Amino acid sequence: MKKEKRNYYNEIDEALKTYEDFKLWHTKDIDWICNRIDWCWKFHHITKEQMEELADRVCKILDRR
Repeated sequence: MKKEKRNYYNEIDEALKTYEDFKLWHTKDIDWICNRIDWCWKFHHITKEQMEELADRVCKILDRR
């Protein structure tokens, strides 16, 4: 049986959407999202373009606070 490859970008994207959509609860906190972006970039699980896009989205969320 073949194991399905994990999509790290989608995991982070889904967590960010809860903040962008002003949900009352979040699946992951901002610290987890920032650390996951860093970890995924460091170990080449996401591309540079994906890392920059996710980081820009986090910055916009943090600027709202």
